[in-house]
This record gives sequence, C-alpha cells and structure tokens, in this order.
Amino acid sequence: MNITATTRNVRMSPKKMREVTRQIAGLPVAKAQAVLANIPRKSARLIAETLKSAVANAEHISTEWNEGEIQNKVAEIKETIQNKTTEKGALARKYRHLKAELAKYEAFLDSENKLAADTLVISEAMAGAATPLRRWRTRARGGGSTIIKRTSHIRITLSDDK
Repeated sequence: MNITATTRNVRMSPKKMREVTRQIAGLPVAKAQAVLANIPRKSARLIAETLKSAVANAEHISTEWNEGEIQNKVAEIKETIQNKTTEKGALARKYRHLKAELAKYEAFLDSENKLAADTLVISEAMAGAATPLRRWRTRARGGGSTIIKRTSHIRITLSDDK
C-alpha cells in the first residue's frame, strides 16, 4: 500500500530540492531521516518535514483503520460502481475517483504487515515546479525586468511492499 504526503508552494527552487530528494529515494524511512538530519541545507529540513508527515499519515491509517470497516467500505464502493456503470460499461465521470479509492482499500486489506513503521520504504520522492512568484526590479532608462522567485511542490510516497 502506498501512502503519500505533499507539501505545496515551498519557497525554494525545485532544482535545489531535487538534489536532496534523489538521495533519499528508495531508502527505508529510518535511514532517510538520518540522512536528512545530516545534510546542512534548508531543502533537507523541508523534505524532512514532509517525510515526517508521510510517516504520521501511515501511523494514522494503521491505527485508525480496522478490517471490518474497510471491508464494509469496499462492499459499498463496489455496489456504487456497479450501480453507476452505464450500459456501455463506462463509469460516469462523477464516480471515476471511486476506482482509485477501491484500489487503496483493497491494497490495505491485501497488505500483511499493515503499514508497520519499521517496514516503510520511500518508493518515490520528488520535487516539482510550482507557480513562481514574479517581482519587478527597476532598470535603467525607466525600464524594468522581472525577478522570478521559484517555488516547489514536494511529494513523498511511502510503500510497505518489499
């Protein structure tokens, strides 16, 4: 099962963030936290916050979800998908998100270790470009030029698969 945490519009360029995200991709969570703690960069601190959030998401799911409730939700979603499918076999646009939700719940039921913190691995760590902030700087002869302050979105995906 995959758990995702996202931090949006971080005030740092994606290029600087990617240098750190490449180092932690594929590592176990404990080792990645140790690596991030020893990197003396602002980007490492911001990525560590996102990683901490992803681990908290996994802990919440492992403690709050129980199998009986999840099985009931799976049955409800399957029934809804079956009812909302047209004669041609297409699911109405309004209900397409239910397939992803169903896959998430079924992955939780199929998982044998139920998101144990010591088995989590960073399956994906990426930093993408967000909308840049544009500022103006006055120039010679009444002109101006733009200053582009780049921002990033950080996404970390944890997996309990071996």
